[in-house]
Amino acid sequence: MNKIPLTEPVKTKKPAIIFSIADEKNKPFAINLEKSLRKFHPDIPFHLVEGEELQAYLKADSMFFYRATPIVAEKFINDYDLVLKIDADSIITGNLNYVFQTKDYDVGTVVNWNRKDAEEYPLVGGWGILPIEYFNCGFVAMRSEKFVKHWKDVCQTPQFDRMQYKEQDLLNALCYFGNYNVRCFDHLDPLAGNNSWWGLLGKGEYKDAILKNKEITIPKGKGDKPFPPKEVSIKVIHFAGGQNNPQKGNYRVMFNQEIIEYLDSLIK
Repeated sequence: MNKIPLTEPVKTKKPAIIFSIADEKNKPFAINLEKSLRKFHPDIPFHLVEGEELQAYLKADSMFFYRATPIVAEKFINDYDLVLKIDADSIITGNLNYVFQTKDYDVGTVVNWNRKDAEEYPLVGGWGILPIEYFNCGFVAMRSEKFVKHWKDVCQTPQFDRMQYKEQDLLNALCYFGNYNVRCFDHLDPLAGNNSWWGLLGKGEYKDAILKNKEITIPKGKGDKPFPPKEVSIKVIHFAGGQNNPQKGNYRVMFNQEIIEYLDSLIK
């Protein structure tokens, strides 16, 4: 007689997948993103939502771009332990091992604030979340099926329509007021080897950056309250901002010549 198993077999998931989204205007950025990613992680799957797939999403949902992250992530989260979304207008400048090897989070995030944008744009926050605490949606690592579904569901509510920053506002609401384990990668974790910034936080410090051991490095700040408080490396350059900025993506006006040449090599 065949014995009936007492439990369902545990589904074996694949380790990780990275995705991004790009229309035709952002396709050149996405190409550079993938090229730079491959310099550090040649074997991790990368999926770009573009072309006919993107048009199908937009045909089904005219607001797709404003809630795309959880919609696309839901396609992958049942099959992968980690789903990482990176905005197309980003360049990977170092290995992402910390994100892949750290597994104690449901969602991993980066902060939206930086000293440069704080001088030029209104500060973003709300519901008691300070601008320095508010998370950006350009680099989001997801390990929880429950979190992804919850995020997607709240992006279909009437409240979503009233949110200024749509999926990003709701990401913050779930991170701060939901019952989830949240890790902000910009919060340094030296014991686990994370002495890096992963998105917009370094934007105001690029003028001081140097290339050290093939890493874009921000030296410790000066004064009684130095910023950064210690030397940090830059893992991701996220250009962000609207399409109207003619200098968007032009790292040649942001860094010294040595770093420019390094970035040139990453997107070859």
